[in-house]
Amino acid sequence: MTKQEQPAPIGRPVPITRDDITPGMWSYKHTFRHGQCDPAGIVYTPEFFNVFNHAVEDWFCNHLGINYYDVLGARRIGLGYVNASATFFTPCMMGDEVEIFVTISKIGGKSYQLCLHAMKGDNEALRGYFTTVITCLEKHRPTEMPDDIREAMKKYKAGT
Repeated sequence: MTKQEQPAPIGRPVPITRDDITPGMWSYKHTFRHGQCDPAGIVYTPEFFNVFNHAVEDWFCNHLGINYYDVLGARRIGLGYVNASATFFTPCMMGDEVEIFVTISKIGGKSYQLCLHAMKGDNEALRGYFTTVITCLEKHRPTEMPDDIREAMKKYKAGT
């Protein structure tokens, strides 16, 4: 397990630097806007989870080659977070750009765990941890991960 794949920490986590990111790892860039910030210009905490979700959706569609919206819509497969948390290392302000790198910590039978590293410049500003459970949206029960999603994630994990 590399430094960037570590599960949610016990104790004080240590931010990574851009040098710790595996070369060629997929990323998503986001600039924080006025409406995402408080009057002091600091990004509202919930906005980070919204941006992390945008990164995951984009990662599915533009890197894994799996249409996230078809998974939820036509295929009726839920990709719901059963656990989501973040560790904050430094504030993000209005106008700041972050580059979010997606790593896979674990691929299970009915779930997967992602770790997202939001880099501000050369340093990690925050880290998000997400455990997603695959569900049947008709029965609202966990179900096995579809083969195409499993294979795309295995391929991504092997390349990072």
